[in-house]
Amino acid sequence: MYNRPEHTLSTLEGLAANGIPHVKAYLDYSDKPEVIENQKKILDIVHNFKGLNITLTQRTEKFGLAKSVRTAMSDAFADGADAAILLEDDCVLRPGGYEFFRQGLTELKENKKIRSLCGYLFPNCNFIFDPEADLLLLNRFSTWGWATWADRWQQYEVDLAKVVSLFDTIGFLIEDFSSDMAILSKSEKFLKGQVDIWSVSWILLHYLTSTFAVYPKEAVIDNIGLDGSGANCEDTEVFKTGKSNAVINQYNWKGLNYFLENEEIIKEFMAVNGLKTYPKP
Repeated sequence: MYNRPEHTLSTLEGLAANGIPHVKAYLDYSDKPEVIENQKKILDIVHNFKGLNITLTQRTEKFGLAKSVRTAMSDAFADGADAAILLEDDCVLRPGGYEFFRQGLTELKENKKIRSLCGYLFPNCNFIFDPEADLLLLNRFSTWGWATWADRWQQYEVDLAKVVSLFDTIGFLIEDFSSDMAILSKSEKFLKGQVDIWSVSWILLHYLTSTFAVYPKEAVIDNIGLDGSGANCEDTEVFKTGKSNAVINQYNWKGLNYFLENEEIIKEFMAVNGLKTYPKP
């Protein structure tokens, strides 16, 4: 959380509606008067919110997005959790969404080919599914409402240049997997850590290790930050998903079939749209 009271309220309401008993929340520091005023509203929302036990950490120095995400995950695992779900302040959990994460983290814990669970599904991509399938396997990871396990997160590398060098070492071309990630991976600003972004390394790690993110057939996350209010994503309609048709109470975790064609579908979609969610390289 940082500067968007209305978004924060919607995100907390989504968590409460899913019956989640307890969450850890983080409020980043700012010395800007206009942000301080919004943070007073956020604190009022958090302190008076009913139906959800919130443990709030209020930063006393500026962390930024990347450090906030990394430390939130590392803190959860340092406290003994074997898995964690992370929602930024504009990722609203739809009804039944917690079941997707809860079931997946349990059912796939020992499947080391699965690195992440992603609650948001890219729209208008016409992915291929088995007739009875309600889950999708992709190498491409999405940051908008996700989860992973402690042992997978241990492999996260802060230094993007190191991850890119591993592709060179084994003779992989990032362009073969993702043209938008290839552009960012050639940017001096990104390679030197001069942009407030954490996710490129994690996205590339899925490709590098041939591990997967699992998505629900229908998104369980509403991204309400596509209105230009966020630090990185431009105001765009292209990522907006329709409303879910049904709440799935039990997913078919045994029916995880992989279709290579889906990688080409998401590759083409993100070649056009992927850089809309990042600072200019």
